[in-house]
Amino acid sequence: MRINGLDPLLEAHVRAAIALPEAGDKAVEISEGRLAYYVGNINRQVEDSLEPLGYYGAKVSSRLEREGEAVRLVLDVAPGSPVTVRQRNLRMDGAAGGDRFIGFWLEGFEPAEGQPFVHGIYEDNKAAIGQALLDRGYFDQRNTVHAVRVTRAAGAADIDLAWDSGPRYRYGAVRFEGHGFEPGLLDKLVDFERGKPYSQPQINRLQESLGKLDYFSSIQIVPELSAKQDGEVPILVNLTRAQRTNQHASARFGTKTGFGVEYGVERRWINRRGHKLDANAAWAQNEQSFTTLYRIPAFQWLDGWYGIGLVARNEEYTGSNSRYLEAVFSRSGQIRKWELLASVNVRRERFDEFIPDVDQNVPFDLYTSVLYPEFNAVWRDSDDPNYPRDGRAWHYQLRTGYEFSESKSPFVQAGVKHKRVLGLDNGNRLLLRAELGAIWTPDYALFPPSLRYYAGGDQSVRGYGYKEIGQYIGSYNFGGRYLAVASAEYEYRLNPEWAVAGFIDVGDAFDRKPSAHLGIGAGARWRSPIGPVRFDLAYGFDGPKPGIGIHFAIGPDL
Repeated sequence: MRINGLDPLLEAHVRAAIALPEAGDKAVEISEGRLAYYVGNINRQVEDSLEPLGYYGAKVSSRLEREGEAVRLVLDVAPGSPVTVRQRNLRMDGAAGGDRFIGFWLEGFEPAEGQPFVHGIYEDNKAAIGQALLDRGYFDQRNTVHAVRVTRAAGAADIDLAWDSGPRYRYGAVRFEGHGFEPGLLDKLVDFERGKPYSQPQINRLQESLGKLDYFSSIQIVPELSAKQDGEVPILVNLTRAQRTNQHASARFGTKTGFGVEYGVERRWINRRGHKLDANAAWAQNEQSFTTLYRIPAFQWLDGWYGIGLVARNEEYTGSNSRYLEAVFSRSGQIRKWELLASVNVRRERFDEFIPDVDQNVPFDLYTSVLYPEFNAVWRDSDDPNYPRDGRAWHYQLRTGYEFSESKSPFVQAGVKHKRVLGLDNGNRLLLRAELGAIWTPDYALFPPSLRYYAGGDQSVRGYGYKEIGQYIGSYNFGGRYLAVASAEYEYRLNPEWAVAGFIDVGDAFDRKPSAHLGIGAGARWRSPIGPVRFDLAYGFDGPKPGIGIHFAIGPDL
C-alpha cells in the first residue's frame, strides 16, 4: 500500500489504525473477493482514523495498480484543515468550585480555544481533572456533562464539560496492618492530623517515609472509601515485612588499597521497637576497617534515627600510616530535600609523623585524641535521581572540637561541595563539580591525619590515586589544611544505555600555597539495572608519580 498526501506522522497513524494486513512493508496473498472487501471499506477507515486527530473533513480516493498477480493499493488523501475548538464551557459544581488547586486544572485544560481538537488530548485532560479531584479528597465526584459538538462545515468543535465534586473528605483514623512492631511506633511518621482535608501528596510522603525505613517489601496505602462516614475517610496502610537479615560479601582491588575482601550484615530490625544493627568488616592489603552502627527510630520531630556507632580503621600506605578508633553518637533526619546528620564524635588516633628540621626520614608514632560535634547537610534536586538531565546538589560539612590529650588545642573544619548536571541537545550532558575545604587550628601537627584534606581518586581528581594529592614532606603525605577541586565533564550519548565522556579535573590539598594538579581523560558510561556505571582512563600530569590512572565507580551523579 502507498499513501500520498500525508506527512510521516499522519501516515504512520493511518497505517496503524486501518485493518489491512499488508498495511506495512510486507505483501501477503489474498483472494480477489477479500481484496474487493478491503478496497470497498478502505476510504471510510482512513477518514475515521483521522478524526481523532481533528481531521473531520478528510477526502480519500483509492485505486489499484496491478502488475501480473501483484497488486498495490494506492491511497490519495487530502486531510484538509483540522477542526479547532471554538468554545469551551467548563464548570465545577460542589465544594471543589471554590478550590483554587482544582481551578488551576480547569484553567489549564486542553485543547484550548483555537487549538486543534485532538481526542487523545481531550480525554487525557478530562481524566486528569478527575484524578485531581480524587487526589484532593473529592471521592464522590461525578462527570455530569461531557459533550463535544463538531460542526464540520465551520471546522469548529464546542466543548461542554461539568463535574459535581461532592464534599471534600477529611482524614479519618490511620490504621497500620502487617508490620509486627509495637503499637504507635509508625504513627509518628504520619504528618497529617485527623479531621484535616485529604491530600494525596501527604499520603505519598507517608509512603516514602515508610519505604526509607527498609523494614518492608510491600507498602500499600489506600483510603477506605467503603468506610467513609461523617465527612471522614479512614486510611489503611497494608505492610509486608522484608527479609529480616540482609548480608553481602564482595572482593575488590584498588591500586591504592591492593586486593581486599568485605563482608557486611544488616539486621533490619532486632526487636518490636524497630531498632536496627549494621556491621561491616573489610580487609585489604593496605587498609582494614570494622564498623558497627546501632540505630533507634527517631520519628517524633522529623524522619530519622538515633545512632550509636563504633569505627576501627588502619591504613598503611607508602607515604602515611594511620590507625584510629572512634565512637559516634548521631541523629539523622530529613526535611523535604535536605538530608541532615548531627553527631558527637570521640576519636583516638595513632599516626606516623616527622619532626621538622631534625630528620625528615625518621618517623615517630604520635597520638592524638579529639572530641568534636559534626554537622552534615545535603540538598539535592533533580528530574531523575539516577540519570538526571537537570540536577544540582550541595554538600555542607562543619566540625568544631578540641584535642584533649596532647596539644589541648581547639579546631574548626568547614567544607562545601557543589555538583551540577546540565542537559544538552540529543541526550548529551555537561557535569560540573567543585569542592572547597579549610581547617583552622593552632597546632596542626597533632590534628588527626584521617580528618585532613587529600585529593585524588574517582570522586576527586582523576589520573591520581586515592589520597595521592596532599602536602608532602619528603615522601610523607602530610595532608592539607585547605582543599580546592574543580571538574568539568562532557558526556556524549551513543544510545539509551551507553555514552562516552571526556573530562578535565584540577585540584590540590595544600598547607599554604596551592599547586594545580591536572588530570585529563575519557571514559565510558553505562546505564545499568543497578544504577550508573563509570569507567575512566585519565592522565595525571603532576604529583609524585605522573601517569595513567584507571577509575571505576558505581552510583548516581549527584
